[in-house]
Amino acid sequence: MAQQQMLKQKSSVSQFLDEYKKQLTENLEQYTHVPNIITISRQSNQESSISEIIRTYGKQFTQIRKQYTDGRGGRCVMGVIMSYYGWDGKCITNAERRLYAALVALRQAGISKELLIELNDSGASFDQIADYLDRNCGLANTKS
Repeated sequence: MAQQQMLKQKSSVSQFLDEYKKQLTENLEQYTHVPNIITISRQSNQESSISEIIRTYGKQFTQIRKQYTDGRGGRCVMGVIMSYYGWDGKCITNAERRLYAALVALRQAGISKELLIELNDSGASFDQIADYLDRNCGLANTKS
């Protein structure tokens, strides 16, 4: 009997936290200047391949070289992948966690971070990088 009461309490706490998270997200959407980041975070709950992430989410940013972000909507290929995992392009603490998530996804897909950076910084577009991964990295097409 006591165990059933505890389970009910845990369930209500979980429901409360889910509702609270939903409310925070809605509040954030109202006051943020970068609505695409919210879209990216929501859509990141669905698994995508690395090439799909680059091809799809790369369209939301101006491609830049030599840095993850320029603070004005520009991202390099790694910045795009980090944004897919919820990075807003500004917060340094957030960036570390999102970089880690991106690196884990790359490792699972068998793709080198250095390769992506080299392709990006040598002038390849996001679509060209995604095409390269599709052609040359068999694991790029598997879900990350």
